[in-house]
Amino acid sequence: MSKKVTGEDGKTYVVKEKKPWYKKWWVWVIAIIVVIFLFAMFGGSDSDSSSSSSNTSSSNTSSTAKSSSKKKQTVEKNTAKAVTLGAGTYKVGRDIQPGRYVIRAKSGSGNVSGDNDLNLILGTTVDNDLGQVDSYTTDLKKNAEVKLESLQSVTFTPTPAKRSFKTTLSAGDWVVGKDIKAGRYEITALQGSGNLTTDDGDLNEILGTTSDKDEGQVTKVNVDLSNGQVLNNALESIKLTAK
Repeated sequence: MSKKVTGEDGKTYVVKEKKPWYKKWWVWVIAIIVVIFLFAMFGGSDSDSSSSSSNTSSSNTSSTAKSSSKKKQTVEKNTAKAVTLGAGTYKVGRDIQPGRYVIRAKSGSGNVSGDNDLNLILGTTVDNDLGQVDSYTTDLKKNAEVKLESLQSVTFTPTPAKRSFKTTLSAGDWVVGKDIKAGRYEITALQGSGNLTTDDGDLNEILGTTSDKDEGQVTKVNVDLSNGQVLNNALESIKLTAK
């Protein structure tokens, strides 16, 4: 930009006028560069913060999943305590600690009976003719009564706290969902003969390695087992085959 100026000599001169510094092109270029730099810096920070927050959330979710997984795998505490008893009548909570046990005859043979449908012939050896077993696994609850007859010595041994699914079962009470995977099975007698029932009455059979029409005994039975049911097995050994 220029303007005319009259000098002291009376002549007219054309004088170029200087632009203000803030109107010069290089000032605007620098300003634009600064704005881009600030945008990149603060925008990146927000992005990093968002990414960090996402990673933290993902980490927390992963930790929660692991924690949930651990809870699912929690082992139930078995409060049982080993004890050896002779013939007599005993009360759970006073003479026997409540919990899950494997009951075995150490000397002699005879009857074991009590609450929760506990009724079996126990001995140091298996006797298929008598329906005698050499062990029985069961839960003994507080205040339940246990009666030992004609048995010189019986051991009550706590079962392992960690339970796993089995397809071959000895005599005892077995919980579907803890000892047996829920499903449909063909149950076959491997050794011995006796009653095979569920606590809800859905199953009630006499099972043995041979059939007996007079006794109503069969060698196998098909059944649906659902979580929470208790399978009561009076045979020395049975096999569950998934169908």
